[in-house]
Amino acid sequence: MQKVGLGLIGAGAIGRVHAANIFSRIENAELVAIADVDQTAAKKLSSQSGNPKTYSDYGDLIADKGVNAVVACTPPFLKLDIVRRAAAAGKDVFCEKPIAVTLEEADEMVKVVEGSKTVFQVGYQRRFDPSYIRVRDAVASGQLGRLLLVREHNRDPPSPITGWSVNPKKSGGMFLDTTSHDFDAIRWLSGSEVTRVYAEADALVYDELRKNGDFDTTTVVMKLENGALAYVDSVYHTVYGFDARVEILGTEAAATVDMGETSYAHVLSSAGRSNESFDGYASRWSQAYRDEMADFAECVATKRSPRAGVRDGRAALEIGLAARESIEQKRAITLPRQAVP
Repeated sequence: MQKVGLGLIGAGAIGRVHAANIFSRIENAELVAIADVDQTAAKKLSSQSGNPKTYSDYGDLIADKGVNAVVACTPPFLKLDIVRRAAAAGKDVFCEKPIAVTLEEADEMVKVVEGSKTVFQVGYQRRFDPSYIRVRDAVASGQLGRLLLVREHNRDPPSPITGWSVNPKKSGGMFLDTTSHDFDAIRWLSGSEVTRVYAEADALVYDELRKNGDFDTTTVVMKLENGALAYVDSVYHTVYGFDARVEILGTEAAATVDMGETSYAHVLSSAGRSNESFDGYASRWSQAYRDEMADFAECVATKRSPRAGVRDGRAALEIGLAARESIEQKRAITLPRQAVP
């Protein structure tokens, strides 16, 4: 099989995860170029990933004839421009979430992608996690009966929050960035759209987030089109490590994805824990990150539609924007807020 030439834009944390996978764990793809304005970071990552070419301007990477598709790991405010340029050059796109910071940008991206027939995949790696797939299959088969409640939570270990991620106008904030995964997972697992959103949130630990109008602790309650209720909580300061779980209750059965627990009672603290957990997102989703990139390369090679497309990215964005609007207006927000293009 001829390998798909991938060009990575952004040598930050998630870019390093994807570069390592493409270089050493994905047989149907090859990392041929890396672009980042920080050339020190780009060249260091290149030296760790088979020495692909490096660029300071992502436009030059997109124009590289050896690049069949781009992997966009940049701040979200740059992604629409990257997608426009890639589509114009006939290059397919893997785009980390969130795909944009406004619905207007997301709608324009939908038009560009669908108008150019670009293969476009959003980095919602939970759709590739074996445990989540098993839960999704149980729901889709009808094993759970009628859905009653879907609960997701996402908790990150303490970590400095710096750079553009502190500014929600550039990052999209907690609702568009971190909990974007949870909103997508709820839509995917339940097979249903969100019709109403109510949120509460605060910055209880990180003053720099508070100063910029963002949050480190959030809760979101949702009503789904199929009648079920859904709930998401997310915390940026979890002393025992990274923790992501899901629980779905139905009239006939329940399905859960937990931390890999070894007992029914747990005491979790920074000093120790009574079960296994992960030190961060990269280790928890290791296989999912690998499988999503391998699947993207196959989609590029065969022009098959990805599991998570541009409209999935838009849907999660809309829920996140509604959550922020709910906090600002202190009321539930009904969806959709505007028609999908």
